Amino acid sequence: MRLRALVLVALACGVVALVTHARAAEGDDLLREATDALTAERPAEAIAKLEALADRGVVDPVVSYDRGLAYAARVRASAEEPGDLGRAAHGFAEARELTEDAELRRDASAALAIVRAEVARRRARAGEPVELDHGVSLGRSIARLLSENVWAALAALASVALSLGIVLRAKLEAGRARVAAATTCAVAAPLLVVFSLGTYAARDLRTRVREGVVVSPSARLLDAKHIVMGGVDPVPEGARVTVLDEGAGFAKVEAGGREGWLPVGSVRPLAKR
Repeated sequence: MRLRALVLVALACGVVALVTHARAAEGDDLLREATDALTAERPAEAIAKLEALADRGVVDPVVSYDRGLAYAARVRASAEEPGDLGRAAHGFAEARELTEDAELRRDASAALAIVRAEVARRRARAGEPVELDHGVSLGRSIARLLSENVWAALAALASVALSLGIVLRAKLEAGRARVAAATTCAVAAPLLVVFSLGTYAARDLRTRVREGVVVSPSARLLDAKHIVMGGVDPVPEGARVTVLDEGAGFAKVEAGGREGWLPVGSVRPLAKR
């Protein structure tokens, strides 16, 4: 099984050793104990330590990755508890979102794909739809191409270019120079608009949009009265959803173009820096 290969390869390559770089000074003992437990193939103990770090508010991509690895290891050890695959998917997805390290992002993406493939295999065997990721809107996809700071830096550069073009166009008299200045303005102006919109969208994603991962098997969407919605497929374990609201023990989510409510315990929010 690919899930078994994921855990074995990660352990063999010493991926869990990266946890020593986590920025959580107060949790050094927990980090060390979690690493030892993972290396010794004691996933339940590692999960307890890593979840304790999460309860302390530690936000670190490597901790998230190792938490996903620990849940995957428990599945591999045939000691799986309901929701383990969803929690593994959450850990890998969170690591991918938090990290700025290209290698860790690549490893987290690959691990997430393996976990989702296992969920899809199980759903196919049960005769359920296997689509797990419905994708996101085009605007959100574009905003995620670059970080908020990069979008802002590009907008600043476009603003400087536009300002220089305007000044030079007003002061220069030579024909070619004025044409060059006018061309600069014509290019910089729309770029400034695009980069400014990218900055706004990236900031909006960071500050307002809340996302989570379904961590219960085949969660059923509920209506406003918290009654199961008819004719709607269950939301797969490990699926990524947008959290719109919370209240009275339920979270309103958007999944695959549909909105509905799920018990709060069925959705684990993705941490943000």
